[in-house]
Amino acid sequence: MTDRSWTEIQALAVKAATGAKVPPAQALAFGAMLTRHLADGGSEVALAHVLNDPKAILTLAHQIETMIENASLSPRVVSVREESAERRALLISWLASLPCQAEISASDTQVHARLSLSDPSARSRPARVAIGSALFDQMQALAARTYVPDSATSRSSGAGAGLMELD
Repeated sequence: MTDRSWTEIQALAVKAATGAKVPPAQALAFGAMLTRHLADGGSEVALAHVLNDPKAILTLAHQIETMIENASLSPRVVSVREESAERRALLISWLASLPCQAEISASDTQVHARLSLSDPSARSRPARVAIGSALFDQMQALAARTYVPDSATSRSSGAGAGLMELD
């Protein structure tokens, strides 16, 4: 285990999800969830499993989006059914990472939340987050898929190359 900054872990998680072919909006939300999950002492195994299965990340994102949509229609408790204990834990972390107030509970196969979408979250975040080397290495390997290969062509045609003429 090593301690890393919150923002370093979150940025790496977003890149890892992107490298796993998760669309940008869901990758951003996944990065916030992963960091919250680790900060709250959640299982790294669950995170490693979903990073190996991008469809699982999209399913979790869809479940959260459905809960948010339902909460926007009514102040009642919203629920989602999830058979996997690992994924229920990730759903709880995802809800806890939202920028709004959330009262979260779980039962055997359900995650329940009362979301106050207009009230900002009062949760603080630690400056440092502990992460194991196996998960960190997995995230780095996935993030590396997003990098442009080093070549003479890529060096000569970097971002904005040839778009401006300097006098």
